[in-house]
Amino acid sequence: MIWLWAFLLQAALEPMPPASLAETEAIRAARSLRESTAAAPKGWRIHAEKTDYRETGSYAECVEFYRRLAAASPFARLEEIGRTGEGRPLYVLIASRARAFTPAAARRAGRPVVLLQNGIHAGENGGKDAAMMLLRDLLVTRRLEKLLDAATVLSIPVFNPDGHERVSPWNRINENGPRAMGFRVTARRLNLNRDYLKADTPEMRAWLRLYTRWLPDLLIDNHVTDGGDVQYDATVAAHTEQDIAEPVGGWVKKQFLPELFRRLESSGHVPGFYIEGRAAGGKALAVMTASPRYSTGYAAAQNRAALLVETHSLKPFRTRVWSHYGIMRTALELAAETAGDLVRASREADSRQSAVAPGTPVFLEGTPAGEGEPYVLRGMKAEQIPSPVSGGMVARYTGEKADQPVRLVRTLAPKVAPPAPHGYIVPREWGGIIELLALHGVEMIRLEKPVEGEFPALRFSDVRFAPAPFEGRFRVISFSAAPARVRRTIPAGSVYVPVAQRAGKVAMHILEPEAPDSALRWGFFLPIFEQKEYFSDFVFEPFARLMLERDAGLREEFEQKLKGDPAFASNPRARLLWLYQRSPYAEPDKDLYPVLRIEQAPEWLRRRQ
Repeated sequence: MIWLWAFLLQAALEPMPPASLAETEAIRAARSLRESTAAAPKGWRIHAEKTDYRETGSYAECVEFYRRLAAASPFARLEEIGRTGEGRPLYVLIASRARAFTPAAARRAGRPVVLLQNGIHAGENGGKDAAMMLLRDLLVTRRLEKLLDAATVLSIPVFNPDGHERVSPWNRINENGPRAMGFRVTARRLNLNRDYLKADTPEMRAWLRLYTRWLPDLLIDNHVTDGGDVQYDATVAAHTEQDIAEPVGGWVKKQFLPELFRRLESSGHVPGFYIEGRAAGGKALAVMTASPRYSTGYAAAQNRAALLVETHSLKPFRTRVWSHYGIMRTALELAAETAGDLVRASREADSRQSAVAPGTPVFLEGTPAGEGEPYVLRGMKAEQIPSPVSGGMVARYTGEKADQPVRLVRTLAPKVAPPAPHGYIVPREWGGIIELLALHGVEMIRLEKPVEGEFPALRFSDVRFAPAPFEGRFRVISFSAAPARVRRTIPAGSVYVPVAQRAGKVAMHILEPEAPDSALRWGFFLPIFEQKEYFSDFVFEPFARLMLERDAGLREEFEQKLKGDPAFASNPRARLLWLYQRSPYAEPDKDLYPVLRIEQAPEWLRRRQ
């Protein structure tokens, strides 16, 4: 009946777009946006401009605009990169003054590659419209064409077209326009910005093929953030600490972010850091750090810089387009001005990962730590008033600025930083994992002959699973892991994954069980936790009695378990199962991690080389 009430209310009510009470004169003027519109030749205004930013255009309109850009300029090419779940084509536009329309040509040109990504959350449209205007200024009006002298620009019109075309004025209650917008997730209700490492969607698989071919030096991922009213027209996040290769993180921290903030502020923007939560015992705020399920965390795992852009949902749609335009333009300027440094940082990061020695700690996850630095949180004052609907209190903003001095933590302490092995063996029967690694650009050595021997392994216990699905999967929440030794024959067609390679950190994120977005945590290995053979009590009980009679150590452990666990002691089946799991009848590969961690170069590999 809930859907019926929603349908009736939709017919009786109009949407109530929220509005920010924090707009400066510069924000209202949106000068750079007005200049771009004024310079546009006849027939080159986008749908948002034609409707004074009351509306955004359809996916078909957006793609047609990109086609016209490619047709109008010899320095642009539009390519199809894949299809969505509903069969819509996905595109990327390549803009290059050197006509470097392939990754190889771009590498020969030696210019940084910047990828503009729009509409991963398809109701968040500002980046899509701003990118069209920016590309128009690069390729048609040529007001900004000098930026292409020092950088190659890739632009994805809309990453989630299926969600983009699920248009409704009711999709985003927290967003102040446009009149109607698309939906957050794909047609299969999967969030692409949780899919970078597990790659369950056709959209992400197409994106990964593009990304691992081009390896852009800077990714700009355009979003719109929800939340309370603030002065900021945009907040940003970028990796700078141990979770990204030092040469690239250093460029972001020293050359990119400070100048990005300075230039945005000088042009009237009010930028801030995207805050994730609290750190330092709750006494300081922490900037967002992302695991590789997210865009910026994934780029960091691939030794590349990325900028998360979150414009403010309560600001008008035109303001958000202006914010995206300003940030992308400024980021392109900085990438062009520091082109040599950025390209060198990417290459040095790849070189360091390719030479990583076994035993070197590899930072896979951290937690905000440290005293932090002074920061002014630019909020808005709110009053709490009673709500007759909720029965509690609700915030009402007054329009008065509320600058709050705080401390901001941007540094990390290691949480998961295992020593690098020489490599991993993935048996051929786990072909889905092998395909996943290949999709991420991981190089592997295929075993041409079976390999027999004794190998180190991990056996899991105390495994806890999520009580509800997340992004279409039941995640493994926690576990204990104990070392084991197994004798087995690795079949031909299995793969060896060396860690000393450009994408070695991505391989560790997938194959190290404790990594936050490992294949194990995402449920790729759920069958190993299932018992496949069972026993009848009357058949096994005599054998269990003999086990206890002949093994004093087992008998002592069993008696201690009975004394210390009353629930276990009172459960006959649990008592027998405990002994069955320690009997020769138990399945030897249950709870055994099938991926083998090889600490030093194996003899069979040295012979092969």
